[in-house]
Amino acid sequence: MTGISIRLRLTAWYSAALLLGLALFGLGMWLALEQRLMAGVDTRLAQRVQGLRSALGGEGEIKDRGQLQQELSEFASEIPDGGFIQLRDGSGGFILPFPDQTVFARESAGTGSVGRTVNLGGRPFRVVTGRVECAGQTYDALVANSLDDVLAVMRDFRRLLFLMIPAVLGVACLGGYWLSSRALRPVDEITSVAKSIGVQNLAQRVRVPRTGDELQRMSETWNEVLERLEIAVKRIRQFTADASHELRTPLAVIRATAELALRRDREAREYRDSLRAIEVEAEHMTALTESLLTMARADAGGFDMPVAATDLSDVMNDVVHQNEGRAAEKGIRLEAVAGGQAVLASANAAGIRRLLSILVDNALKHTPAGGRVTVTAAAREGGAMLGVEDTGEGIAADALPHIFERFYRGDPARGSGSGFGLGLSIAQAIAQAHGSEITVESAPGAGARFSLTLKA
Repeated sequence: MTGISIRLRLTAWYSAALLLGLALFGLGMWLALEQRLMAGVDTRLAQRVQGLRSALGGEGEIKDRGQLQQELSEFASEIPDGGFIQLRDGSGGFILPFPDQTVFARESAGTGSVGRTVNLGGRPFRVVTGRVECAGQTYDALVANSLDDVLAVMRDFRRLLFLMIPAVLGVACLGGYWLSSRALRPVDEITSVAKSIGVQNLAQRVRVPRTGDELQRMSETWNEVLERLEIAVKRIRQFTADASHELRTPLAVIRATAELALRRDREAREYRDSLRAIEVEAEHMTALTESLLTMARADAGGFDMPVAATDLSDVMNDVVHQNEGRAAEKGIRLEAVAGGQAVLASANAAGIRRLLSILVDNALKHTPAGGRVTVTAAAREGGAMLGVEDTGEGIAADALPHIFERFYRGDPARGSGSGFGLGLSIAQAIAQAHGSEITVESAPGAGARFSLTLKA
């Protein structure tokens, strides 16, 4: 049924099921009606046999065969058209019928009292037999009735079935097609709206029918997908705009420096100064490009972070040692606290080292001279905890929900200085690759504490 619409397929399946149901219903009714009619005929024939016994039993001692035939003929005349009585004596001679009447073969009559169908002269008859005693004589009685009326009723019933089943099926098909079209109309509306939605109008939503059924759930799911898609596109646009903005400044500086250096002949020292400035900006662009590539890999799930048993105290000591000189230049006390014992966790050593470096760099940027930055590693039940705490000016409450967003540098207390606003985003991505998340506690004037919990 490829290429056929759903409503036509539903109608076809519905019609096939209905046709099968009607066929079984018609067959059942046919068999039930036939059995009921045959049972009625058998009951009437059995009553005639009983009536024949009563008629013969009331005659007393009848010796004249002709008189017996006359009495039985009067009884037989009371039987409606299509009915027959046949009576044989012990020697097989006929008492009834008369010579001009229908005669059933003895093998057709049999000796049982159960009704059965016998063909005679191309016509079907229902036959019931029995034994009748009269004046010390035993007779074999056979009563029969033509099945012409029964067959006529069955023919009429068959015609009725052949007429009604197609009529009912046709009406049901039309009704089923109309119902399926009505039921699938919301799907057409959803399809139409979905076709009209593009990158420029992702805010548009599908109308949700309040029916409480599958269509409502499908519409709600569609809207959820569109919402996630809209958020993703907005993030891509914001990311592209921010990246362009960050790259524009160093590119402008490089171009301006090169144009000034080429505008006239200069001394070697001036050329070196221009090249040094270009080198600084090129390093700035390289660092930004590497950060952008890192975020792109994180978005694509390409962070390769194989984990192994890692001593976090060693990683912490390495990061602190690398940043001691910078901390001393700024007059900041940088210290590591690990309790003098190994702190083991399941982690990627290179990733955790980069995460700690980002957090320590962020703390050193926003801690004034005379302040303190403390890096801690401590064992916890089922894992370990890393923390970086500073005594800087803290983070404003309205900025806390946004500090892990890319290019966010809106916090006045922590937004100054160099950087691209990508460091904390990269650190959070590394934490998420470890199945964890960086949490922050801070208040203006009270410094900030960044924490990370890792599994053992």
